[in-house]
Amino acid sequence: AVVSTQSTGMEESRRRSSKGPKKKKKKSGIDKSEIKQIESLEDECKQVAAKLLKGILIKVAAVERERLLKQREDVLKRYSEHKKRQEEEQKMVEEDKAKNVEAMRAREKELKDRLMKKFKQFEEKKQKTHDKIQKKKHIII
Repeated sequence: AVVSTQSTGMEESRRRSSKGPKKKKKKSGIDKSEIKQIESLEDECKQVAAKLLKGILIKVAAVERERLLKQREDVLKRYSEHKKRQEEEQKMVEEDKAKNVEAMRAREKELKDRLMKKFKQFEEKKQKTHDKIQKKKHIII
């Protein structure tokens, strides 16, 4: 305890000689080392907060990325289904066209056959009539 009073006494005399008469020492409550500790703790808190924020941002970005990938998958799936439906519809339209063409050809063939039959009947009648006329001519002659 004695040593400590001497050192403070020497400090006070030094202070008095440079600053003038002895003044009462004002206690600020916090000395420089404590201020440095507080600043160091503040810096450390800022670093920890920055790391936490970075971690949170990374997680948020990962979640957002997953959401976008799922959304992309859904869009591609819907597009694929839409394209498949369009292809099926186009195939059905083509099949219907082919059936219509086939039906038209069958109808055309049927009409042609009927026409040929009528024509043959006409030719036969014509021939019979011609033959009858020829027979009548022979009978007359």
